[in-house]
Amino acid sequence: MKTTYKEFNLNSTFKGDKVWNADEKQENYNNHIITVTNTETKQKVSFEFWGSIANPEIKTEKELLYAFYCFVEDALSGKMDFSEFCSEFGYDTDSRKAEKTWKACKRSTVKFERLYTGDIYDFINKLQEVADN
Repeated sequence: MKTTYKEFNLNSTFKGDKVWNADEKQENYNNHIITVTNTETKQKVSFEFWGSIANPEIKTEKELLYAFYCFVEDALSGKMDFSEFCSEFGYDTDSRKAEKTWKACKRSTVKFERLYTGDIYDFINKLQEVADN
């Protein structure tokens, strides 16, 4: 699936099954690699997205935009400091899982900032309007 949003080309590749939690050897059969390219700067990033059991594969532009929205939400969460992140999402600050999740969000922040230098809050608000409709 491919689509365009503003200056971004989005491409989803359905990968299928993948172990998503190596510690528990849990498999998820709904893995996607989403590649986003800024057509103006030629910057490109990729991220994983997991489809649900009810909707395992991205098949529409709206679903692809929703995956992009989730990535930007993670990037926004990565801008928080750790204690703020834990408070916002109900994690204990002593939790290794919380720290691992927070660090993954911080990596999303770095990736997003490679793609876009404007205000992330304005961007996500506009993207949400498109992804929700």
